[in-house]
Amino acid sequence: MTESLTGLSLPAQTDRSILVRALERIGQTSMNHLREGGYITEAEAKPLLLDYQSALVSAKPPTDFLTFVAENQAAKHSLTVEGEIGRMQKLLRSCMNDRVHCWSFGPLPGKASSLYDHCPKLRNVCATLGCPASLAGETSIVHIASINPVAAQVASFWIRQELNRETEADAPFVFSFLTDLPSWQLLMQRHFAA
Repeated sequence: MTESLTGLSLPAQTDRSILVRALERIGQTSMNHLREGGYITEAEAKPLLLDYQSALVSAKPPTDFLTFVAENQAAKHSLTVEGEIGRMQKLLRSCMNDRVHCWSFGPLPGKASSLYDHCPKLRNVCATLGCPASLAGETSIVHIASINPVAAQVASFWIRQELNRETEADAPFVFSFLTDLPSWQLLMQRHFAA
């Protein structure tokens, strides 16, 4: 399913180069939807994608494609970064047939480290994709939060694949949720602060 969404097949290894490739594909897929939805023109999209790809290999890569675009577009549209992200989220959700639901009820249920304690290699995947995730009581239910529905979908497939590798049990139910910028920033801090 993730291949049809982004053209990215999920690898068994999760080194930095694989994760950067995943972020590039998430950025390209997100940008395609934003362009098709009229948020951005083809002429604006190309340099933004190139700048994003360069930023991914910098010493301080962006935390999410949408934050990167919002920071570049906010002044142009006379909006805040949060307002810009809200506009993009609305468009991306409609393009994706609302496969990622909105979460506005505070923190996700479950202990922040529960998923990463169970499957340590998922911490780096979730942190890099900007998708904090937690087990909701047991390994059969996982909640993921993101500001980017494309990243949330990729993370959900990646988590499901890793958990299926770890156990012989049934595939987990993975629920992806879209949050606003302040909630996402708090979750990122809670899940991945050093």
